[in-house]
Amino acid sequence: MEEKKVVVNSEMENMRLDRYLRKQFKNESLSKIFSAIRNGDVKVNAKKSKESYRLSLGDILTIKMLKSSEKKENNFEKIKIKKENIENYKKMIIFENKDFFIVNKKEKVAMHKGTGHSYGLSEVFKKIYQNKNINFSNRLDYDTSGLVIGCKNLKFLRYISEKIRNNEVKKKYFAIVQNNNKKNTNNIDNVNIKIKELKELKKENKLNFKIENYLTTEKNGVIVSDSPISKDSKKSITYFKEKKLAHLKNFELLKDKKNIVLDIDLVTGRKHQIRAQLANAGLPIIGDSKYGKKGEKFYLCCYFVSFDNFKFSIESEVFI
Repeated sequence: MEEKKVVVNSEMENMRLDRYLRKQFKNESLSKIFSAIRNGDVKVNAKKSKESYRLSLGDILTIKMLKSSEKKENNFEKIKIKKENIENYKKMIIFENKDFFIVNKKEKVAMHKGTGHSYGLSEVFKKIYQNKNINFSNRLDYDTSGLVIGCKNLKFLRYISEKIRNNEVKKKYFAIVQNNNKKNTNNIDNVNIKIKELKELKKENKLNFKIENYLTTEKNGVIVSDSPISKDSKKSITYFKEKKLAHLKNFELLKDKKNIVLDIDLVTGRKHQIRAQLANAGLPIIGDSKYGKKGEKFYLCCYFVSFDNFKFSIESEVFI
């Protein structure tokens, strides 16, 4: 039987291997799927893997002995999108070349179709470029705005995914958080007594700290812990510093001194990493309905992305 290779994209990321196979090979019995995994007919990055393995961005799956369900090509053609909506999506593109494009995703825009969404960025840009190989190498939550990298071909998807795994793609975020700690943020003991690694550097009298802990993805969200609680726990590292944004000088939300802007340097890229770490530190992002308190707007934006000799920034546009 013909060997099939699949590159894990953002839509597949964090999915269990067995769940992905069951979804893609609906005509095959469960026993055959599990047998293929055990016998090494399904490999992840050329190695045997367990059915419980969670797929990582850029993983290469090699699949033999399983026959794909019949699937119509170019399903994106069937998606009905109003012309004015297509034009709005096109305006989100801030850069493109033959291999990739950078999109400034707006808040309340889905990355992929799913519950409550008949289409997302992936389906829309497949339609715009008439290219079924369009994939996004990083993803943002529905309410999060900012920069995402669109790949026009599988070769570039593999390339940029490898760089992401090696922490060679730099991503920075801005967030507006509410300081729920009782005392002044200049005293590190009062900022976060839960995380031992948190350090107050006191540069320019601004909050400046690092969070390094473990995140474990569960069905209802992400659990934060100082040490691994299961084999799925992943070390997560983020740097934070307080930031004054000139264009937000008269922003009503920031007149409350409990609310501060954080400039965030994401080292690892785990699911809900920034949101879960900040909430655990007593600094929930304003408008975060999952880890904090629901609001009209969610104040988290990926404002900067860089790799190789490319640098992209929308610093002056965030939260306006």
